Amino acid sequence: MALKMIKNGAFTTIQDLGRNRWQAYGVPVGGAMDQMSAQLVNILLGNNENEAVIEMTLVGPTIQFEDNAIISIFGANMSPKLNGQAIEHRKPIHVKKGDIIAFGTAQSGVRTYMAVKRGFSLPEVLGSKSTNAKAHIGHPLQAGDVIPTNHSYSARKFSWGLSFKLEAYIHDKETPIRFVKGRQYDLFTLESKQAFLESRFKVSPDSDRMGYRLAGPKLCTIQKLELTTEGTTFGSIQVPPDGNPIILMAERQPTGGYPKIGDIISIDLPRLSQFRPGEQILFQEISLKEAQQLLIAQQKELKAIKAACLLKWRDSQNV
Repeated sequence: MALKMIKNGAFTTIQDLGRNRWQAYGVPVGGAMDQMSAQLVNILLGNNENEAVIEMTLVGPTIQFEDNAIISIFGANMSPKLNGQAIEHRKPIHVKKGDIIAFGTAQSGVRTYMAVKRGFSLPEVLGSKSTNAKAHIGHPLQAGDVIPTNHSYSARKFSWGLSFKLEAYIHDKETPIRFVKGRQYDLFTLESKQAFLESRFKVSPDSDRMGYRLAGPKLCTIQKLELTTEGTTFGSIQVPPDGNPIILMAERQPTGGYPKIGDIISIDLPRLSQFRPGEQILFQEISLKEAQQLLIAQQKELKAIKAACLLKWRDSQNV
């Protein structure tokens, strides 16, 4: 039971929700960039939300299945085709031994995720199956790589799936990315704070899974600072001495010492992760209480979706 990489795509890796509880020991958390898509593609199959998935970046791979499987796809539209025929996102799909699925170039957004029912049979490193190439934990998938799966399934058809609105955020580049004030927000000049709120910042071509480098108005602190290095978080907006903000992403370094003007709220991180180099970001400040309320509402929605999907699987004879 396995699948085989025929073409590797631009940058294709195995990811789950990250290597948590090890950051204090200098180990990056890593994990999926768009954690919403990574969770939903698993929820759709009745998997644990933290099950490992295949993350594709900008140009997807070509994969051959060496046994029957049930898969699902979520994220940027890379025009997936199964044996040359277009297939849909957001629904379970049965594939047979020998079938080939080919992904193209993302039409909008950056990242696409594919899960298999019951997951991949891969070893964990510090409690996670996630690849972190810069930390030499695993490697980007290459042509010829074989990824074992946990189960084979007999043929069946599925007539249900998830709503498009759950994936629509990938195409939304006009709604501001919301943030709460960072620990050093008050140490920035008034002009810098105004510029941060009123200007659009362009995602730099040298952005990656560690951080999104932004180009726009230079941001400055009131005076030169010597800060104590502290732990980093997904979405922290650091401002190095050159004044160009960097948003720390999934594979951020464990600690950092640059002043932070803000922190992207959790529910906007998946949308942020789908911004391409050259696209522009507008920021909007909200309160910590508002951010918490939005996160609670999102978790309730995910819980309802998960219950509905599990019911569908139970109705289909506990596949």
